[in-house]
Amino acid sequence: MALSKLFEIPPHITEDNFEEVMHQAIALELATIPTYLSTYYSIKRAQDQDTVYARVLSQLPAGSEALAEQMTLDILVYANKSAAYIMSVVIEEMLHLALSSNVKTAICQKAPELVKIATKVKFPTQLDGHRPEFPINIDKLSLEQLTVFLQIESPNTFVDPGQPDEPDTPGTPLDYTTIGAFYDMIIAFVKKHYPGPYEPRPQLLPDQPFYGQNSINTVYYDRNHKPQFGSEDDSGVLRHVVDAPTAVAAMEEIIHQGEGRVNDDEAYDKLEFDKNGLPVPLPVKNGKVQFKPGDYDDNTKDHKGKKELSHFGKFMEIYSLGVHYQEKFKGYNMKFFDELVYNQTVNPKQSEYPEDTALSMASKMGNALFTYIILMVETCYYKDEDTQFKVFMYGIHKSMIWLLSEFGNGMNAYTFKRDDTVYEASLTFEYYDFSKDSASPKEQMIRMANELAQLDSNWEWLLTDKTYLLALPDVGLDHSVKPNVPEVPAS
Repeated sequence: MALSKLFEIPPHITEDNFEEVMHQAIALELATIPTYLSTYYSIKRAQDQDTVYARVLSQLPAGSEALAEQMTLDILVYANKSAAYIMSVVIEEMLHLALSSNVKTAICQKAPELVKIATKVKFPTQLDGHRPEFPINIDKLSLEQLTVFLQIESPNTFVDPGQPDEPDTPGTPLDYTTIGAFYDMIIAFVKKHYPGPYEPRPQLLPDQPFYGQNSINTVYYDRNHKPQFGSEDDSGVLRHVVDAPTAVAAMEEIIHQGEGRVNDDEAYDKLEFDKNGLPVPLPVKNGKVQFKPGDYDDNTKDHKGKKELSHFGKFMEIYSLGVHYQEKFKGYNMKFFDELVYNQTVNPKQSEYPEDTALSMASKMGNALFTYIILMVETCYYKDEDTQFKVFMYGIHKSMIWLLSEFGNGMNAYTFKRDDTVYEASLTFEYYDFSKDSASPKEQMIRMANELAQLDSNWEWLLTDKTYLLALPDVGLDHSVKPNVPEVPAS
């Protein structure tokens, strides 16, 4: 399948194309969210421990009760930790989306065109300009998918076994080696050409509770059943961009959280690949990954001085543990990842789901919700703080943490066929075009919910529980925000 292109890369950063370059930066942040979410939803986080134990024990030699208990914990703890880490990265990517949008809004004096970007996000895709190129998919948790995550967040160029090792120097100013290198080029240009101060425009500001580092989905329990969070509470903040120093601080925060890079002088080992095309993992000792200093986001520490893992560090931890457990389970003729993920396939499309079925309608509803979240974020850049608060707190948080999760976790109840193989369904993260209907996006989603409930009564709560779908703000494609809540249409 051909890779989709988000945009055409300009050869150089200039004052004439700076807006387009920032458009590209925002697109990079937005494009990572669906691929991370798709993998998050593929993980079985709520398996019954006794059921897992019985399944594992049945595959081991007689008298292996103690080993079965150990391997059951391997599965449950790894699944929960992986999911918590991935969701913590998703939340930080939402922060990065806001930070890059704040920079673009302040300097270019125009709101980010998030919906326009969303129309072009199609999978498989790639990070245009990144060298070497690599495909990015919607897929379940696996070593291969974690390899993609490591490539996205790599703090330095990586050695692809299929290509010769090339120098780190980019060929042109926008032929970059990593996302961090891309932001470095923007930072240098901003310092030289846009010192500020900038004219005030609506931004997502740090004095409002728009951003919280953790949620119910970023907590996991360790082997001693003690709760742990995927991120530290103070590891990242929104920033009000008013001049070059604040714009630079916003972009450096994106680099630090993603790559963990502290300054331009720090050296990093390259992401090395083995003969099978998979990254070389970090060593695991007594169940813990042995990190290198550069895998941390040293820019932030909590009150106890604990270092925050960067995105790269988090993915390297669950990748290295995944390699460790895969080898352990292979010794007993078991496939480790099959024990903790749904049987989903790569890059599903809504068109593959049978028409006029609950599966097709649930997929459509999931796509509409994801598009609506993007519309609501974009709308915040047209409104005052009071309206932003209502849209963000009552709309984006409810949609992202609760509603979209219900669909992400519920799609696996349905199955479909691809190439004569039956798979469990998953969200497809395709853009939903609300403009084809004269009704508001919220009214359209309520109508979809009504149709879905008629096809599958398990979704009736969408229409009877007034705290979720019905409570969302009514945001229009023109960025209007209506105070009223549409009535539920009659069946």
